[in-house]
Amino acid sequence: MNTNSVQKLTRLAMLLALGVLLNYAEAVLLPTALIAPGVKLGLANTVGLIVLFLYDDQTFLFYGFLRVLMTSLFTGFGFNFLIAIAGFLVASLMVILVKSWKQLSIFGLSMIAAVFHGVGQIGMVSWLYQSIYMVNYLPILMVSSLMAGLVIAKLSQQVLYRVEKVLM
Repeated sequence: MNTNSVQKLTRLAMLLALGVLLNYAEAVLLPTALIAPGVKLGLANTVGLIVLFLYDDQTFLFYGFLRVLMTSLFTGFGFNFLIAIAGFLVASLMVILVKSWKQLSIFGLSMIAAVFHGVGQIGMVSWLYQSIYMVNYLPILMVSSLMAGLVIAKLSQQVLYRVEKVLM
């Protein structure tokens, strides 16, 4: 293994640890079920956006999958895992597709990721509970997702600005 691959692996391991920590901390310390069920800021998605912009699409997908998997070690592998992995897959595939068009900024990509994460989750919940009526919750989830996507994009933009200054 050369120095560059060791550095990349080390950075990704630290980013993964940070993503898992933020995801777990948000679930435990910042319960947002008082606002609306399933609505949360998604602080760990900041790290995901950073990985998307610093590395390639495959690394982004691998990082995201590992983050969902490792977070599930703490939260359990039941319905929560299935809902999380569905949200991750739909959001990630849409972001990679739209990113390839090179038309949107980090804000657009973050909002698309947030909205489609909710779409994937609602789809999985509808399938798990065999109830199409879960789609009635999409408008609430989409509005909150757009707001969260803006906040996550701004945080990611600031981190990337500082990281790129250090790496350049």
